[in-house]
Amino acid sequence: MSSSSDQNQTVNLNTQPFSIASMPLIALNITAQIIEKLTPSTFPHWRAQFEVLLIGYDLLDYVNGAAVCLSSNGTSSVDLIKTLWVRQDKLILSAILASTSPTITHLIAIAKTSHADWKKLHNLYASRSRTRTMQLTEELTLIQRGNRSIPDYLHAVKALADEIAIIDHPILDDDLTLYILNGLGPDFREIVVPIQARETSLAFEELHDLLVGHESYLRRLEAAT
Repeated sequence: MSSSSDQNQTVNLNTQPFSIASMPLIALNITAQIIEKLTPSTFPHWRAQFEVLLIGYDLLDYVNGAAVCLSSNGTSSVDLIKTLWVRQDKLILSAILASTSPTITHLIAIAKTSHADWKKLHNLYASRSRTRTMQLTEELTLIQRGNRSIPDYLHAVKALADEIAIIDHPILDDDLTLYILNGLGPDFREIVVPIQARETSLAFEELHDLLVGHESYLRRLEAAT
């Protein structure tokens, strides 16, 4: 089994001296490491999973274009570096193709490098992701607790926020708190005011505990009357 330092060296084939023994290629086990295949509707989640996998193996520079293939100058050392770079890139390209649904695979099958594939997928689906972000943000702005329990309500809010984070960027604690408080309804007016008056931000977990506690308090009052 290769060490993590060996794997890190593998990526820098265009800059680091190496021997074949110390520069093992990395094959990605996509079926075991990517939960769902890429479809037009799952691009943000798929990209997040694939990026985490590439970062873990220190291979992200291949798909983002930072690790480039050397041009051959006729020397055996450069030719060897180029050969290994191409082989590693083809392994990544194969993993990308293997993790896409048949409806998408044919759209990117002609790409020669993993970077070209990655760029093509971004061009195809990034605009859809932006549209989805706007839809989710509107849902988050308008969400109301209604008859849901506090845990169910907070779960629904957090699910929307998490999906926005995957597609675009994480929502700040203060903004998430505001979305949650705006949808609570009049029963929680007593606790909303002091929360809004706080000088420091509340983490989601802290807000969750406060609201669950207040819900329990309201139930006890109702039971006592």
